[in-house]
Amino acid sequence: MSAHPRGAAKAYGKAAALLERGASEKAYTAAVLLAARGDEVLLHAAAGEAHLSSIFDVASLTKPLVAALFFVLVQQGKVSPGGALAGVLPVSSPDPAFREIRFAHLLAHTSGLPAYRRLYADIRVAEEREKRPLVGRAEGHDLAVATILAMPLASPPGTRCAYSDLGYIVLGRAIEAAAFESLDRLLRREICGPLKMADTGYLPLASLSECETGRLVSTGRSKVRDREKVGEVDDENAAAMGGVAGHAGVFSTAHDLFLFAREVLRARRGEGRVLARPSAVAMTTRVAEPPGCERTLGFDTPTPATPPAGATPAPAPGSQAGRRFPEGSFGHLGFTGCSLWVDPAPEATVVLLTNRVFYGEQNDGLKAIRPLIHDAVMEELVP
Repeated sequence: MSAHPRGAAKAYGKAAALLERGASEKAYTAAVLLAARGDEVLLHAAAGEAHLSSIFDVASLTKPLVAALFFVLVQQGKVSPGGALAGVLPVSSPDPAFREIRFAHLLAHTSGLPAYRRLYADIRVAEEREKRPLVGRAEGHDLAVATILAMPLASPPGTRCAYSDLGYIVLGRAIEAAAFESLDRLLRREICGPLKMADTGYLPLASLSECETGRLVSTGRSKVRDREKVGEVDDENAAAMGGVAGHAGVFSTAHDLFLFAREVLRARRGEGRVLARPSAVAMTTRVAEPPGCERTLGFDTPTPATPPAGATPAPAPGSQAGRRFPEGSFGHLGFTGCSLWVDPAPEATVVLLTNRVFYGEQNDGLKAIRPLIHDAVMEELVP
Protein backbone atom coordinates (compact mmCIF):
# COMPACT_ATOMS: atom_id res chain seq x y z
CA MET A 1 0.00 0.00 0.00
CA SER A 2 1.21 3.48 -0.80
CA ALA A 3 2.13 5.96 1.92
CA HIS A 4 -0.05 8.55 0.23
CA PRO A 5 -3.50 7.35 -0.82
CA ARG A 6 -4.44 8.06 -4.42
CA GLY A 7 -5.94 11.51 -4.88
CA ALA A 8 -4.90 12.86 -1.50
CA ALA A 9 -4.06 16.55 -1.23
CA LYS A 10 -1.01 17.58 0.82
CA ALA A 11 -3.11 19.71 3.16
CA TYR A 12 -5.10 16.63 4.14
CA GLY A 13 -2.11 14.42 4.86
CA LYS A 14 -3.30 13.44 8.35
CA ALA A 15 -6.71 12.34 7.08
CA ALA A 16 -5.13 10.50 4.15
CA ALA A 17 -2.75 8.65 6.46
CA LEU A 18 -5.65 7.61 8.68
CA LEU A 19 -7.55 6.39 5.62
CA GLU A 20 -4.61 4.19 4.65
CA ARG A 21 -4.19 3.03 8.25
CA GLY A 22 -7.75 1.76 8.28
CA ALA A 23 -6.99 -0.48 5.32
CA SER A 24 -3.74 -1.78 6.83
CA GLU A 25 -5.47 -2.52 10.14
CA LYS A 26 -8.29 -4.38 8.36
CA ALA A 27 -11.05 -1.99 9.26
CA TYR A 28 -11.90 -2.39 5.55
CA THR A 29 -10.22 -3.51 2.33
CA ALA A 30 -11.29 -0.44 0.33
CA ALA A 31 -12.09 3.17 1.15
CA VAL A 32 -12.76 6.46 -0.63
CA LEU A 33 -12.82 9.80 1.17
CA LEU A 34 -14.15 13.04 -0.31
CA ALA A 35 -14.30 16.48 1.28
CA ALA A 36 -15.81 19.62 -0.23
CA ARG A 37 -16.80 23.18 0.60
CA GLY A 38 -19.70 24.45 -1.40
CA ASP A 39 -19.23 23.33 -5.00
CA GLU A 40 -15.48 22.70 -4.69
CA VAL A 41 -14.05 19.25 -3.99
CA LEU A 42 -10.87 19.78 -1.97
CA LEU A 43 -10.01 16.16 -1.22
CA HIS A 44 -10.78 12.96 -3.09
CA ALA A 45 -8.63 10.05 -1.95
CA ALA A 46 -8.72 6.26 -2.23
CA ALA A 47 -7.02 3.64 -0.08
CA GLY A 48 -6.63 -0.11 -0.04
CA GLU A 49 -8.23 -1.82 -3.03
CA ALA A 50 -10.43 1.14 -3.94
CA HIS A 51 -10.13 3.65 -6.77
CA LEU A 52 -11.66 7.12 -6.82
CA SER A 53 -14.47 5.84 -9.03
CA SER A 54 -15.19 2.69 -6.97
CA ILE A 55 -18.86 1.88 -6.48
CA PHE A 56 -19.92 0.88 -2.95
CA ASP A 57 -23.01 -0.67 -1.45
CA VAL A 58 -23.98 2.33 0.68
CA ALA A 59 -26.55 0.41 2.76
CA SER A 60 -28.64 2.83 4.87
CA LEU A 61 -27.43 5.86 2.95
CA THR A 62 -30.30 4.63 0.79
CA LYS A 63 -32.64 6.19 3.36
CA PRO A 64 -31.84 9.90 2.75
CA LEU A 65 -32.17 9.27 -0.99
CA VAL A 66 -35.57 7.65 -0.48
CA ALA A 67 -36.56 10.54 1.78
CA ALA A 68 -35.60 12.98 -0.99
CA LEU A 69 -37.69 10.95 -3.40
CA PHE A 70 -40.62 11.17 -0.98
CA PHE A 71 -40.33 14.96 -0.91
CA VAL A 72 -40.25 15.09 -4.71
CA LEU A 73 -43.62 13.33 -4.58
CA VAL A 74 -44.76 15.87 -1.97
CA GLN A 75 -43.87 18.63 -4.42
CA GLN A 76 -45.90 16.81 -7.07
CA GLY A 77 -48.92 16.66 -4.76
CA LYS A 78 -48.97 12.86 -4.54
CA VAL A 79 -48.21 12.49 -0.79
CA SER A 80 -47.74 14.66 2.29
CA PRO A 81 -45.67 14.21 5.49
CA GLY A 82 -48.87 14.31 7.52
CA GLY A 83 -50.58 11.69 5.39
CA ALA A 84 -51.46 8.33 6.91
CA LEU A 85 -49.60 5.20 5.81
CA ALA A 86 -52.92 3.34 6.02
CA GLY A 87 -54.29 5.63 3.36
CA VAL A 88 -51.84 4.17 0.84
CA LEU A 89 -51.06 0.62 1.97
CA PRO A 90 -53.38 -2.13 3.30
CA VAL A 91 -52.62 -2.20 7.03
CA SER A 92 -53.71 -5.43 8.73
CA SER A 93 -52.08 -5.02 12.14
CA PRO A 94 -54.32 -5.82 15.11
CA ASP A 95 -52.82 -2.78 16.83
CA PRO A 96 -55.24 0.13 16.29
CA ALA A 97 -52.38 2.61 16.77
CA PHE A 98 -50.82 1.35 13.53
CA ARG A 99 -53.37 3.37 11.59
CA GLU A 100 -52.08 6.52 13.27
CA ILE A 101 -48.67 6.20 11.59
CA ARG A 102 -47.97 9.22 9.41
CA PHE A 103 -45.27 9.44 6.76
CA ALA A 104 -43.39 11.93 8.93
CA HIS A 105 -43.16 9.21 11.60
CA LEU A 106 -41.58 6.81 9.12
CA LEU A 107 -39.13 9.42 7.86
CA ALA A 108 -37.97 10.33 11.38
CA HIS A 109 -37.99 6.81 12.87
CA THR A 110 -40.79 7.67 15.32
CA SER A 111 -43.45 5.33 13.91
CA GLY A 112 -43.26 2.83 16.77
CA LEU A 113 -42.37 -0.02 14.41
CA PRO A 114 -39.75 -2.48 15.67
CA ALA A 115 -36.18 -1.85 14.56
CA TYR A 116 -35.68 -5.07 12.63
CA ARG A 117 -37.01 -8.48 11.70
CA ARG A 118 -35.38 -11.27 9.73
CA LEU A 119 -37.85 -10.91 6.90
CA TYR A 120 -35.60 -12.96 4.64
CA ALA A 121 -36.15 -15.92 6.97
CA ASP A 122 -39.93 -15.41 6.78
CA ILE A 123 -39.69 -15.40 2.99
CA ARG A 124 -37.62 -18.58 2.95
CA VAL A 125 -40.10 -20.33 5.25
CA ALA A 126 -42.97 -19.32 2.97
CA GLU A 127 -40.98 -20.51 -0.03
CA GLU A 128 -40.59 -23.96 1.53
CA ARG A 129 -44.23 -24.07 2.53
CA GLU A 130 -45.60 -22.98 -0.83
CA LYS A 131 -43.05 -24.93 -2.90
CA ARG A 132 -42.40 -22.01 -5.24
CA PRO A 133 -39.60 -19.44 -5.58
CA LEU A 134 -40.11 -16.27 -3.54
CA VAL A 135 -36.64 -15.11 -2.51
CA GLY A 136 -35.47 -12.23 -4.68
CA ARG A 137 -38.80 -11.96 -6.47
CA ALA A 138 -41.71 -9.53 -6.40
CA GLU A 139 -43.72 -12.03 -4.38
CA GLY A 140 -41.03 -12.07 -1.71
CA HIS A 141 -41.06 -8.27 -1.62
CA ASP A 142 -44.85 -8.33 -1.21
CA LEU A 143 -44.60 -10.85 1.62
CA ALA A 144 -42.02 -8.75 3.48
CA VAL A 145 -44.19 -5.63 3.28
CA ALA A 146 -47.35 -7.54 4.28
CA THR A 147 -45.51 -9.00 7.29
CA ILE A 148 -44.61 -5.52 8.54
CA LEU A 149 -48.12 -4.18 7.95
CA ALA A 150 -49.49 -6.99 10.15
CA MET A 151 -47.16 -6.33 13.10
CA PRO A 152 -48.09 -4.86 16.47
CA LEU A 153 -46.17 -1.69 17.29
CA ALA A 154 -43.39 -1.47 19.85
CA SER A 155 -44.62 1.98 20.96
CA PRO A 156 -47.37 4.44 19.96
CA PRO A 157 -46.49 6.56 16.91
CA GLY A 158 -44.71 9.81 17.72
CA THR A 159 -43.82 8.90 21.30
CA ARG A 160 -40.36 7.36 20.85
CA CYS A 161 -37.46 7.75 18.44
CA ALA A 162 -36.11 4.30 17.55
CA TYR A 163 -34.21 3.57 14.34
CA SER A 164 -36.24 1.20 12.17
CA ASP A 165 -35.38 -0.48 8.89
CA LEU A 166 -38.96 -1.72 8.82
CA GLY A 167 -40.31 1.83 8.71
CA TYR A 168 -38.30 2.65 5.60
CA ILE A 169 -39.28 -0.63 3.94
CA VAL A 170 -42.96 0.29 4.09
CA LEU A 171 -42.12 3.91 3.22
CA GLY A 172 -40.45 2.67 0.06
CA ARG A 173 -43.46 0.58 -0.89
CA ALA A 174 -45.81 3.50 -0.15
CA ILE A 175 -43.76 5.72 -2.49
CA GLU A 176 -44.12 3.09 -5.21
CA ALA A 177 -47.86 2.85 -4.63
CA ALA A 178 -48.33 6.62 -4.70
CA ALA A 179 -46.27 7.05 -7.87
CA PHE A 180 -47.35 3.83 -9.63
CA GLU A 181 -43.69 3.08 -10.36
CA SER A 182 -40.81 1.12 -8.83
CA LEU A 183 -38.27 2.76 -6.52
CA ASP A 184 -35.33 2.05 -8.79
CA ARG A 185 -36.94 3.78 -11.77
CA LEU A 186 -38.20 6.67 -9.68
CA LEU A 187 -34.81 7.25 -8.10
CA ARG A 188 -33.07 7.23 -11.45
CA ARG A 189 -35.57 9.60 -13.10
CA GLU A 190 -36.34 12.02 -10.26
CA ILE A 191 -33.04 12.25 -8.38
CA CYS A 192 -30.04 10.65 -10.07
CA GLY A 193 -30.75 11.78 -13.62
CA PRO A 194 -31.28 15.49 -12.93
CA LEU A 195 -28.31 15.62 -10.52
CA LYS A 196 -25.97 13.74 -12.90
CA MET A 197 -25.45 10.98 -10.32
CA ALA A 198 -24.54 8.56 -13.09
CA ASP A 199 -23.17 5.80 -10.85
CA THR A 200 -25.97 5.74 -8.27
CA GLY A 201 -28.87 3.33 -8.21
CA TYR A 202 -30.20 -0.09 -7.35
CA LEU A 203 -29.13 -3.35 -9.03
CA PRO A 204 -25.81 -2.17 -10.53
CA LEU A 205 -25.13 -5.50 -12.24
CA ALA A 206 -28.12 -4.82 -14.47
CA SER A 207 -26.77 -1.49 -15.68
CA LEU A 208 -22.97 -1.78 -15.71
CA SER A 209 -21.10 -3.17 -18.69
CA GLU A 210 -18.90 -6.19 -18.10
CA CYS A 211 -15.73 -4.07 -18.12
CA GLU A 212 -17.24 -1.65 -15.56
CA THR A 213 -18.07 -4.30 -12.97
CA GLY A 214 -14.48 -4.10 -11.70
CA ARG A 215 -15.48 -0.79 -10.07
CA LEU A 216 -17.81 -2.65 -7.69
CA VAL A 217 -16.45 -3.16 -4.16
CA SER A 218 -16.99 -6.52 -2.48
CA THR A 219 -18.79 -6.66 0.87
CA GLY A 220 -17.55 -10.15 1.61
CA ARG A 221 -19.32 -13.48 1.72
CA SER A 222 -22.97 -14.02 2.57
CA LYS A 223 -23.58 -17.04 4.78
CA VAL A 224 -27.28 -16.93 3.88
CA ARG A 225 -26.67 -16.85 0.11
CA ASP A 226 -23.42 -18.85 0.29
CA ARG A 227 -21.55 -16.57 -2.13
CA GLU A 228 -19.51 -13.39 -2.28
CA LYS A 229 -21.44 -10.15 -2.62
CA VAL A 230 -20.09 -8.01 -5.44
CA GLY A 231 -22.79 -5.83 -6.93
CA GLU A 232 -25.37 -7.70 -4.84
CA VAL A 233 -26.86 -5.84 -1.90
CA ASP A 234 -25.28 -6.77 1.43
CA ASP A 235 -28.51 -6.50 3.45
CA GLU A 236 -30.24 -9.88 3.57
CA ASN A 237 -33.75 -8.44 3.79
CA ALA A 238 -33.17 -6.21 0.76
CA ALA A 239 -31.65 -9.13 -1.15
CA ALA A 240 -34.63 -11.37 -0.41
CA MET A 241 -36.90 -8.55 -1.60
CA GLY A 242 -35.16 -8.42 -4.97
CA GLY A 243 -32.51 -5.81 -4.21
CA VAL A 244 -34.82 -2.79 -4.35
CA ALA A 245 -36.12 -1.53 -1.00
CA GLY A 246 -36.61 1.67 0.95
CA HIS A 247 -34.08 0.90 3.66
CA ALA A 248 -31.11 -0.42 1.65
CA GLY A 249 -30.02 -1.47 -1.81
CA VAL A 250 -28.50 1.65 -3.38
CA PHE A 251 -24.95 1.60 -4.73
CA SER A 252 -23.02 4.83 -5.25
CA THR A 253 -19.68 6.63 -5.45
CA ALA A 254 -18.25 9.30 -3.17
CA HIS A 255 -18.57 11.92 -5.91
CA ASP A 256 -22.22 11.10 -6.58
CA LEU A 257 -23.06 11.42 -2.88
CA PHE A 258 -21.31 14.79 -2.87
CA LEU A 259 -23.62 15.82 -5.73
CA PHE A 260 -26.60 14.76 -3.61
CA ALA A 261 -25.37 16.68 -0.56
CA ARG A 262 -24.74 19.72 -2.77
CA GLU A 263 -28.34 19.54 -4.00
CA VAL A 264 -29.65 19.51 -0.43
CA LEU A 265 -27.48 22.52 0.45
CA ARG A 266 -28.53 24.41 -2.66
CA ALA A 267 -32.17 23.59 -2.02
CA ARG A 268 -31.88 25.03 1.50
CA ARG A 269 -31.08 28.32 -0.26
CA GLY A 270 -33.99 27.88 -2.66
CA GLU A 271 -31.67 26.97 -5.55
CA GLY A 272 -32.26 23.22 -5.82
CA ARG A 273 -32.74 21.39 -9.09
CA VAL A 274 -35.08 18.72 -7.74
CA LEU A 275 -35.80 19.73 -4.13
CA ALA A 276 -37.77 22.79 -3.09
CA ARG A 277 -36.56 24.82 -0.12
CA PRO A 278 -39.30 23.59 2.29
CA SER A 279 -38.37 20.00 1.43
CA ALA A 280 -34.67 20.54 2.11
CA VAL A 281 -35.37 22.39 5.36
CA ALA A 282 -37.65 19.57 6.57
CA MET A 283 -35.02 16.98 5.63
CA THR A 284 -32.27 18.75 7.60
CA THR A 285 -34.08 20.04 10.71
CA ARG A 286 -34.56 17.90 13.81
CA VAL A 287 -38.15 16.93 14.48
CA ALA A 288 -39.79 18.55 17.49
CA GLU A 289 -41.57 15.42 18.69
CA PRO A 290 -40.75 13.39 20.63
CA PRO A 291 -38.44 15.68 22.64
CA GLY A 292 -34.77 14.85 22.27
CA CYS A 293 -35.12 12.98 18.98
CA GLU A 294 -31.92 13.40 16.96
CA ARG A 295 -33.56 12.60 13.62
CA THR A 296 -34.81 14.79 10.82
CA LEU A 297 -37.24 13.77 8.08
CA GLY A 298 -34.55 11.80 6.30
CA PHE A 299 -31.23 12.34 8.06
CA ASP A 300 -29.50 11.76 11.38
CA THR A 301 -27.67 14.46 13.35
CA PRO A 302 -24.45 14.25 15.41
CA THR A 303 -25.06 12.74 18.83
CA PRO A 304 -24.96 15.66 21.29
CA ALA A 305 -23.00 15.62 24.52
CA THR A 306 -24.65 16.89 27.67
CA PRO A 307 -23.27 20.45 27.81
CA PRO A 308 -22.68 22.65 30.84
CA ALA A 309 -25.53 24.99 31.71
CA GLY A 310 -25.81 27.71 29.10
CA ALA A 311 -23.32 26.09 26.74
CA THR A 312 -24.02 25.15 23.14
CA PRO A 313 -24.45 21.37 22.69
CA ALA A 314 -21.54 19.70 20.91
CA PRO A 315 -21.17 16.24 19.40
CA ALA A 316 -20.26 13.63 21.98
CA PRO A 317 -16.81 12.05 21.91
CA GLY A 318 -18.48 8.82 20.84
CA SER A 319 -20.24 10.32 17.82
CA GLN A 320 -19.23 8.73 14.53
CA ALA A 321 -19.32 12.25 13.05
CA GLY A 322 -16.38 13.13 15.29
CA ARG A 323 -16.04 16.28 17.39
CA ARG A 324 -16.09 19.00 14.75
CA PHE A 325 -19.57 18.75 13.22
CA PRO A 326 -21.61 21.27 15.24
CA GLU A 327 -25.28 21.37 16.11
CA GLY A 328 -27.25 21.91 12.92
CA SER A 329 -25.14 19.41 10.99
CA PHE A 330 -26.81 16.41 9.40
CA GLY A 331 -25.77 13.12 7.85
CA HIS A 332 -26.24 9.36 7.89
CA LEU A 333 -24.37 6.09 8.37
CA GLY A 334 -24.59 2.88 6.37
CA PHE A 335 -24.09 -0.58 7.90
CA THR A 336 -21.51 -1.58 5.28
CA GLY A 337 -19.20 1.18 6.54
CA CYS A 338 -20.33 4.24 4.59
CA SER A 339 -21.17 7.72 5.84
CA LEU A 340 -22.12 11.21 4.73
CA TRP A 341 -21.91 14.29 7.00
CA VAL A 342 -22.66 17.92 6.20
CA ASP A 343 -22.08 21.12 8.17
CA PRO A 344 -24.49 23.53 6.44
CA ALA A 345 -23.03 26.85 7.65
CA PRO A 346 -19.74 26.59 5.72
CA GLU A 347 -21.39 24.07 3.35
CA ALA A 348 -18.80 21.46 4.30
CA THR A 349 -19.42 17.92 3.04
CA VAL A 350 -17.49 14.78 4.01
CA VAL A 351 -18.20 11.43 2.34
CA LEU A 352 -16.45 8.29 3.58
CA LEU A 353 -17.20 5.02 1.80
CA THR A 354 -15.73 1.72 3.04
CA ASN A 355 -16.53 -2.00 3.01
CA ARG A 356 -15.97 -2.75 6.70
CA VAL A 357 -18.29 -5.81 6.48
CA PHE A 358 -15.83 -7.58 4.16
CA TYR A 359 -14.23 -9.01 7.29
CA GLY A 360 -17.62 -9.89 8.80
CA GLU A 361 -20.51 -7.80 10.04
CA GLN A 362 -19.07 -7.79 13.57
CA ASN A 363 -15.88 -6.06 12.38
CA ASP A 364 -15.87 -2.78 14.30
CA GLY A 365 -12.41 -1.44 13.46
CA LEU A 366 -14.02 1.43 11.58
CA LYS A 367 -15.78 2.66 14.71
CA ALA A 368 -12.55 3.93 16.25
CA ILE A 369 -10.92 5.37 13.13
CA ARG A 370 -13.89 7.03 11.42
CA PRO A 371 -14.31 9.88 13.95
CA LEU A 372 -10.55 10.53 13.71
CA ILE A 373 -10.77 10.75 9.92
CA HIS A 374 -13.70 13.16 10.17
CA ASP A 375 -11.86 15.32 12.71
CA ALA A 376 -8.70 15.41 10.60
CA VAL A 377 -10.68 16.42 7.51
CA MET A 378 -12.68 19.09 9.28
CA GLU A 379 -9.55 20.61 10.83
CA GLU A 380 -8.45 21.47 7.29
CA LEU A 381 -11.87 21.99 5.74
CA VAL A 382 -13.28 24.33 8.41
CA PRO A 383 -10.25 25.60 10.38
